Amino acid sequence: MRYALRTGWSEDALVDLCTRHGVGRAALDSITVRLPQEGAFALVQEICAASHDDNLGLHLALEANPSWFGILGVLGMNLTNVREALEICNGYIHRRNAEPSKTMFNVDEEGLLHIRLGPEPPEPAWPRHFAETGIAAAFLMLRRFTGTHIKVRWVSLRHAAPADVTEHAALFETNDLRFRAPTTELVLPADVLELAHRSADPALATYMRSQADALAATVGRDDLAGAVRRCLRDGLERGAEPSIGHLARSFKTTSRTLQRRLAEAGVQFAALRDQVRCEWAIALLRHPDARLKDVADRVGFSDVRSLRRALKRRTGRTPSELLRRDHDDAGS
Repeated sequence: MRYALRTGWSEDALVDLCTRHGVGRAALDSITVRLPQEGAFALVQEICAASHDDNLGLHLALEANPSWFGILGVLGMNLTNVREALEICNGYIHRRNAEPSKTMFNVDEEGLLHIRLGPEPPEPAWPRHFAETGIAAAFLMLRRFTGTHIKVRWVSLRHAAPADVTEHAALFETNDLRFRAPTTELVLPADVLELAHRSADPALATYMRSQADALAATVGRDDLAGAVRRCLRDGLERGAEPSIGHLARSFKTTSRTLQRRLAEAGVQFAALRDQVRCEWAIALLRHPDARLKDVADRVGFSDVRSLRRALKRRTGRTPSELLRRDHDDAGS
């Protein structure tokens, strides 16, 4: 976003971009807020496309700072060494994800350290620029934190190779670039784990761990409900059936298991679906040319009557009352 502002985007245009992709503009300046993944992907993709820079992902990584990785980035740089940073931050990643997550690093039988970023098959790969920014930023910050000219053995990326990989080879200082690989990862000598951090600050690390603990404690109801809401909204926008069965397939589980997990978190699928439909309906109704039947169809209600009932139940107002209230507020 800072790059976009420097290259001619207006703040209003960026706010509109965020709104279109379901991301709060203010959230981008926070190291604790969790952004919806698809929204983050869309922001990066659209800004990259508008830049006409085929290697913008790499160029962005050159100005990366720890806050790019949120609270864990700031925590990691203040821990004693690379091993401690990877172990502790990996533990928080496991705690903060509602879905099971894989270990982000390991040492293989040949004594090589593999640091992975992003999903592995059968999960879809991250978009190219997003993945290249992340893996390049991780590498550059490792060098910065340790003050060591770390040598890469090879770099794996899940996406296809671009036409020219000269800049990739220059940034990572290796020609061993493996595209269409099963994982996105840096492969380094294992002794990198013992490199000390130049900026280690035990007091600040203790404080940041307390903040990370507080965030990790919110996993459960909010995370699962939020993931379900996002999945429902994404599905509705694509015209998918907003059923528990469809949602369960997206979470790679069964309807019964998802219902049980929601019940354990104290929420009901029907209530979440109703909430998502109504929130989207209210947003659509604000358009001057909105028609009730079109809105009902778009958000998955069988007819206008069902839309009216749902809005009345959730907001205490009918569609016409909501519209009149908006107009009154605008006039005042």
